[in-house]
Amino acid sequence: MATHPELRHVRTRVRTPGQNGSRERGFGSLKYERLFLEEINDVADLIAHAEDYRLGYNTVRPHEALTCKRIADVHVGPADPTTPNVPEPLPCQLPDAGHRPAGCR
Repeated sequence: MATHPELRHVRTRVRTPGQNGSRERGFGSLKYERLFLEEINDVADLIAHAEDYRLGYNTVRPHEALTCKRIADVHVGPADPTTPNVPEPLPCQLPDAGHRPAGCR
């Protein structure tokens, strides 16, 4: 964290997952989108799957909250998180959408 002054450590109370909701949501996405779908035989395999998911989540996957930008692009500056880059709404933004596709979180 010392190399990233824009980040700061925030402590939450013990056994209060609601205070850390975005991180808990991330763990839920990891489990349902990656870990529950594949056979994991040992801890080394689990670590490899989790790291692959983390890299994809932060560099490849667009996020609805960032107007469908990738986290890495917004963080380093080339993408503006307030300007949409899609001309029509995503399926998850439509009023009759009963589910959210993988790219919409």
